[in-house]
Amino acid sequence: MRAGWLAGLLLFCLPLAAAPRVVSLAPFLTDMVVQLDAVDQLVGVLDDGQLPLELESVPRIGSHQSLSRELILAQNPDLILAWTSGNPPELLDTLETWGIRVERFDPQRLADITQMTRRLGVLLERPAAAETLLSGYEQKLQRLHRPVTNNAPRVFVQLWDEPLYTVSDNQLIGDALRHCGARNVFADLSIYAPQVGLESVLAADPDMILVVDDQPAAGHPWLRRWRQFPQMRAVREGQLKVMNGDSLVRPTPQIVHGLQRLCRLVAPAA
Repeated sequence: MRAGWLAGLLLFCLPLAAAPRVVSLAPFLTDMVVQLDAVDQLVGVLDDGQLPLELESVPRIGSHQSLSRELILAQNPDLILAWTSGNPPELLDTLETWGIRVERFDPQRLADITQMTRRLGVLLERPAAAETLLSGYEQKLQRLHRPVTNNAPRVFVQLWDEPLYTVSDNQLIGDALRHCGARNVFADLSIYAPQVGLESVLAADPDMILVVDDQPAAGHPWLRRWRQFPQMRAVREGQLKVMNGDSLVRPTPQIVHGLQRLCRLVAPAA
């Protein structure tokens, strides 16, 4: 009995393992660290110009185009949170050869956010916080879900003009459209953000054109161009919409706020 008590006392007195020193190489991963209440573990972040004030004292290790391996190493990290399709693979491989743990993430579906959140909860030693986040996220996803029917609105999503860029269903916005019960007219293209021709859009004749931009719809130059084609169903029926895409491009549980706005645009009756 005394031996068991003594062993317990010794375990209690042993120092707790230090939380990992974390460097985040993507804005959405930095957002996840904040949402999981693990800011104290951050020792370096990629600077995208939109970091919250609570990260003001965290060292910057470069931007999207200028990540510095020297600055990363200077933070003596135990764990690198990396973006598979957004960070240079040779940099990530080099960091691993130097013995630093690199965990890669690339969520492109709403369901991927659930998997990522749980995995980060384990890595950052915040499993309870992860489950709390996911509880609200999954409940809201369920409430917003609409089946894609034969009468579902057919939507052309415009990311850029001249040249025209859109999204496929391999990308998060395409998956969000489908979740809202709409159909992406370029769903089947293989890459995330394909370039398409004007003739292809005219031939698709979507029910709605949805511009993803931070400018208001009134007087938007991209929409003015579409009005030159009154034969298009979207133009004829006044279904030219604009949505600020910031809330749909960062794959964290907070995406449900942008998803709610998207669903209201493409399926207002529902």
